[in-house]
This record gives sequence, C-alpha cells and structure tokens, in this order.
Amino acid sequence: MKTLLAYASKHGTTRKAAEKLAGQLDGEVKIINLQEKASRKVRVEDYERVIVGGSIHIGKIQKSIKKFCQANLDKLLQAEQLGLFICCAEEEKALEQLENAFPAELLEKAAAKGLFGHEFNLEKMSFISRAMIKKVAGVDRSESKIKDENIKKFAEELG
Repeated sequence: MKTLLAYASKHGTTRKAAEKLAGQLDGEVKIINLQEKASRKVRVEDYERVIVGGSIHIGKIQKSIKKFCQANLDKLLQAEQLGLFICCAEEEKALEQLENAFPAELLEKAAAKGLFGHEFNLEKMSFISRAMIKKVAGVDRSESKIKDENIKKFAEELG
C-alpha cells in the first residue's frame, strides 16, 4: 500500500515519531514535512493511505497541519485509510487536544488515532521557549518521552 505520511514539527519530535512510524509500515512510505515548500506539490489522491501528524504547542497544532487538512479535506476523506496523530506533553489533555487539532470529519474517518508522547529538546528551543517550558512544565533538562508502544499500536491498527 502506498502511504503518505505528512507531518509538521517545531523542534524535531514529531519528525522522529513519523520516522519511527514509517519504519513499522508496509509498502512504499513517503514522508513529507508540511513546513517545507516542496510539500505543496504533494498529491494526496496518489496515496491509498494517508497519515497526518503534528505537535501541540500552547494547546494548538501547527498552522501548516490545519491548512493541509482544510485544503485536502475531500481527498483525505476519500483515502482508503486515514491515520491522525499528535505529539503532546499534557497526557491528561492529549485526547482532547487530538480532537481539537483535526476536523471532526477526519476524526470520524480515521482508522487510527495516535498519542505519541513528547520530548523537550531544550537545546533546540529559543531562550523564551526554554524559559516557558522550565516554568510551566518544571523541566530543567532535555527529556524524551516518545511512546514507542503507541506508535507500534497505531501501525498495527492501520494494518
């Protein structure tokens, strides 16, 4: 099965999760970063399976994910399989944030929905972002809490 895995990543966590997921999928997998100009040329209708994922920052997913979903809504709804995922630090709010990140029609269509955990890459953050994370999350060093078991389950749900 030909798969498009489209993501957006601010500090690299969603990219890592997308790459881990791609390694567990059968068939041809094309990974695209929706924040790069080349992603504008992708034809969603050329893929049987489409997976879209992004990260949550201050309760919202990246604008590039929102724009991609809005621009391709009909094509995404026509995909044989659809998967949606987020990377999110607030585990208790993760499901709510997933539901707020994507249009209701896509959530209804999705064969798999994933909560892939988070990372805090303090070295990649601006001074202001680092200060906010330290204060809000109480984190004073980089940490990785990507949920490999959730990624594996997501891949299995898509078959």
